[in-house]
Amino acid sequence: MKRLTLLLTGLTGFALNTLFAGDAPRGSLLELHSCEVYAGPCVVNSEAPQEGRCMVRAWDFAGGTFNGLDLTGLKVAVLQLSADNLADTDSKSGKAVVYVPESATVAQRNALVGWLKSSQADFHPADLQIRVAKLEFTKSEKGYAFSAGNFVAIKTASLEQCVMGSCGETLWYQPRSATSLFTVAVNHGSSVNEPLLNFKWNDSGNRSIFLGRFGEQTASKGVYVSMTELCGSTKAVF
Repeated sequence: MKRLTLLLTGLTGFALNTLFAGDAPRGSLLELHSCEVYAGPCVVNSEAPQEGRCMVRAWDFAGGTFNGLDLTGLKVAVLQLSADNLADTDSKSGKAVVYVPESATVAQRNALVGWLKSSQADFHPADLQIRVAKLEFTKSEKGYAFSAGNFVAIKTASLEQCVMGSCGETLWYQPRSATSLFTVAVNHGSSVNEPLLNFKWNDSGNRSIFLGRFGEQTASKGVYVSMTELCGSTKAVF
């Protein structure tokens, strides 16, 4: 708990510009995998690689600029399909569809795609397509939710439920996305129907979603906040 206390001390000034490196893009992240990321070794070994070939990442920008354009309030997401388990750090990007908001200008959409390519070191798709859609990224006491038109819909279980793992289960993977801190949430229902990739997929009930924050200038990077820590007085972090 000492680690989390120190971390939260550094995060209490989120609203201060001095916390950030310049005006770097920052905000919240949701990362869904088609395999469990918090599980026991038997589950992980049985799922890899067949059950991990789909990944959806969505970023919600609380502030920051890229190439001189303000990204505050914008969202961007990417669906990836690969022959590899995309939860593995050395997996190939495969094919991808990037979702950009219909409410954004052409310049903002280009900036979002440019930021995605430059900020995510693992993102090198062999085939990349762009889709303009209505993007929604919300959070409440009921959990996080993201949607991209009728093509992607994701809901997490409420963090208030504080669902604990069973004996032998542990954090097996880390987010593919760059984060300052993250936790694992239960998939409360997700669906993907993307004609551009001729792909349909539905899932629920698994610990397969990372929730995180990105872009903050903190002393630590990629810090994992466990459910034990999260069930204390720290739920507001996410």
